[in-house]
Amino acid sequence: MAVQAADQFVIEARPPVRAFAVAAVLALAGAGVAVVPASGMWQALLIICGLVLIVGGIVLVVAALSATRRQRVLVELGEQGYRVEAPDGVRTGKWADVKRVTAAPGRITLHQGDDERVHLVAPGGQTPQLEAIAAGISKRLDDDRGYQVWEG
Repeated sequence: MAVQAADQFVIEARPPVRAFAVAAVLALAGAGVAVVPASGMWQALLIICGLVLIVGGIVLVVAALSATRRQRVLVELGEQGYRVEAPDGVRTGKWADVKRVTAAPGRITLHQGDDERVHLVAPGGQTPQLEAIAAGISKRLDDDRGYQVWEG
């Protein structure tokens, strides 16, 4: 289904602050261990342990950033329908098939028929982003059904 004249929204995961903090602690600990004065075999062992901690911190940062990017969801709201591109696949639908829309803190659910549901979930309850998506869905549903604002 081609979505025309679409409004686009992006739902992104929150930055992995804890992972960054742990990575910083690992890197600092590694640097501290690597420069501890020692002699002989202990010096080489401490340098290797320090480097392992530093590399562990770097690997943790890369993994956290990679996981954050993979959790990105693109929502397109067009005249005829919607398209949700998420890590688990692409879901599309027509506004005429949407029977009901429900909302809860941090979540919007599009109900199509009795069984099919499309859930839009914002990590950490990103309410401004979800409010913009909800307003877009409301406008598109109103347009599809021919509803207009009565100014009387």
